[in-house]
Amino acid sequence: MNGFVNDLRIGLRQLAAKPGFAAAAILTLALGIGANTAVFSFLSGYLLKPLPYPHGGQLVQLYSSIPKVRAEPLPGTSLPLYQAIEQNTDAFAEMAFYVQGTSSVKVNGRATRVSSVYASSSLFSVLGVSPLLGQTFTPDNMHAGSNLAAVISYKLWHDSFGADPGVIGKTVQLDDGIYRIIGVMPQDFAFPDRATSLWLPYRLTPQSFAPMRAMAINVASIDRLKPDVGREAAEVQVQHAIGAFIQDKAPAQLRKLAQGAGFTMGVRPWRDVLLGDRAATLWLLQGAVLLILLMTCVNVANLLLSRILGRSHEIAIRSTLGASRAVLARQLLGEALCLTVPGGIAGVALCWLALVFVAGSSFDSGSAMFSASLDWRVGLFAVGMVLLTAALVSVLPIRHLAKTDLQMTLQEGSRTSGVGRRARRIRSALVISELALATGLLAMAGLVLHSFMNLEAVNPGFRKDHVLMASLLVPEKDHPGKALSGFYDDLTQRVDALPGVREVAMAQILPLMGGRMGGSLPISAFTIPGRKPPPKPPGAMVNRVGQGYFKALGIPILRGRQFDARDAKQPTAIIDAGLARKYFADGHAIGQQIDFGGDKDDRKFTIIGVVPSVKYSKLSTSLASTTIYLNAAYSTGDQGPPRVTTWVIHTAMAPDALVKPLKDLVAAMDSNIAVYDIHTMHEQFADSLSKKQTTMTLLLAFGGIALALAIVGVYAVMSYAVSQRRAECGVRLALGALPGDLQRLVLKDGLRLLVVGLVIGLSLAVLCGYLISAQLFGVAPFDPLTLIASAIVLCLITLAACYLPARRAAKLDPAVAIMEQ
Repeated sequence: MNGFVNDLRIGLRQLAAKPGFAAAAILTLALGIGANTAVFSFLSGYLLKPLPYPHGGQLVQLYSSIPKVRAEPLPGTSLPLYQAIEQNTDAFAEMAFYVQGTSSVKVNGRATRVSSVYASSSLFSVLGVSPLLGQTFTPDNMHAGSNLAAVISYKLWHDSFGADPGVIGKTVQLDDGIYRIIGVMPQDFAFPDRATSLWLPYRLTPQSFAPMRAMAINVASIDRLKPDVGREAAEVQVQHAIGAFIQDKAPAQLRKLAQGAGFTMGVRPWRDVLLGDRAATLWLLQGAVLLILLMTCVNVANLLLSRILGRSHEIAIRSTLGASRAVLARQLLGEALCLTVPGGIAGVALCWLALVFVAGSSFDSGSAMFSASLDWRVGLFAVGMVLLTAALVSVLPIRHLAKTDLQMTLQEGSRTSGVGRRARRIRSALVISELALATGLLAMAGLVLHSFMNLEAVNPGFRKDHVLMASLLVPEKDHPGKALSGFYDDLTQRVDALPGVREVAMAQILPLMGGRMGGSLPISAFTIPGRKPPPKPPGAMVNRVGQGYFKALGIPILRGRQFDARDAKQPTAIIDAGLARKYFADGHAIGQQIDFGGDKDDRKFTIIGVVPSVKYSKLSTSLASTTIYLNAAYSTGDQGPPRVTTWVIHTAMAPDALVKPLKDLVAAMDSNIAVYDIHTMHEQFADSLSKKQTTMTLLLAFGGIALALAIVGVYAVMSYAVSQRRAECGVRLALGALPGDLQRLVLKDGLRLLVVGLVIGLSLAVLCGYLISAQLFGVAPFDPLTLIASAIVLCLITLAACYLPARRAAKLDPAVAIMEQ
């Protein structure tokens, strides 16, 4: 141990003698270690930290897949299927269901929107969490006619009730009634995310579990697996239970719909539900920074090898004086540690800065209960990175030392005697590996950039400019039944009269809202009267919209007409082009009917128009889903206008200028109505791209770091090669070689390394492309344009790195160069 400490002292003295070399190596290592530590801090916070629930790894969620109707799985199930699974499986220790939504809470005389959850009484038991004050609701609270009970969050308790310990028993006025507060949750409790402020009992009706509602995917679940049951085994039991239910209990039409749509259900870990696509993005970024770390190690190993070659005579004298090769290798490792330890400290500082920068960004937002921090896991990772980097940067110098004849070096008495073909081969191999890694990272960044540009160029099918969006939650007690339609008409007229408003309309869901809370359109089965019922009934998403919806969003009418006043009293529908092509191939959809089932005529809607397909989920999703638009003003026997609506306003001025007038107008009409989530369509569009943009920005930054490292590596090797061949260059010049000949000689050596590096690098780039193919949109993993662009960029920077050493060789004084030998 004392010997190793002494080696560290020697290493520090050696580095102090060359401060420029030490600073360059430490800075290079700080970039590599810092980037890896920063990305790992997110991996640790998102993937390794336990969920804030006891035995959180046992929590799962049911999901429904309808591949022939909807491109993406639905995170939920129906109450009849939930009951069938609960009663006919033994994989779960306990199950609960919930519906996430919004509630209007009256605070200081004005309605405020808060996130709420209507859940089964077993929710808190499944999560294994007890309230801070009071109790949670019971099964009795879920029955119609029972007392309205509410459990509130710590934040709502603190902000609205002043953290009053006597809050239990007090009431809170919501949009559907007055609720009695029976419990307050702990400060660190969050479900399903940290924005939720209210947990309310789900109100069951006699028809809630009716088999005819089996395909109404309208509740989510949170379930706890038994300790000895895995997710795959639970999924097998779930599929068997729903298969038996659909076959034995579901009505014939629903059975045909489920079979025709390819309906199935699965089980997903709760952590995966919360993470979404962040896990894949994090692994992509971790792979990118590992490439940077390898390039960092190559650069520093190159620098250390140069020092070893320059100190060959010194090392040979130490060997003659009794130092074994093991001692010499230990000294080299100690010198490497003297570089990697301060490099690691600087890297952790860079990691902290990166976390400050990313905090609050699009990648970090909406991350539920996950957060990145410099905890003990990150500290251990940083220490491991320092030790691993020290081993990697010292392995080649130690290997070179092991194969060098130190006695011969001493006898030759030359500082350059250790420089031979083997050393040049090692340095060339390092440069080739650096160029190959840079090519792979550049291509990866280029593919993501190309993918992002394709996303930005996507025609979403609607207007983005001068459009304001706002959500409204209308209390049932203030506007019951048919009065709601009249209120919406009055609100439409008043908003339309505001200065600068060109068109206003309401809808259940607006484009690109699929990722937001409550942003999924219902899916309904239908038939086409007059045609033979198919063995597998079709289905489509249904959006209930106001009269001016298509005009406000700039969605053209391809055929037929849009909704007008007469459609408030007759069942009419507008379909998108995808549904028209699929079920009305002859193009004569206008005048045809769509039957949603039932004996009443109000369930048969006449098609009056066809519009282009619009993306209601992410821009990167396909348009496989088909949509039917119904007039929100038309009420069927069992369904009135929606109470939670989103309004779209096409303006002649900047949309932001209408935010205050809109809020004031709604407050003047009814102060109990919550107006929330107000933003422009440009913000909505940008929000759908934000996570992709963050990933692209980081990868481009990593690509820039890779280019910088490649330039430094190539320049260092070529400069060293020229310095070692000064005498040779002097002799060539003395014998009549022109300066241009020497320039071409050096450039030729650099280009030889470049060609080999590009061949290996392009192969690595194709492999990286396939690994990240799930993250790409409209780009092949082996996209020729991206590969060619990466190769051109690398060629240019390699030529630039080779040019200065070549120019220096051409300006040598032959006499001086020969005398130096």
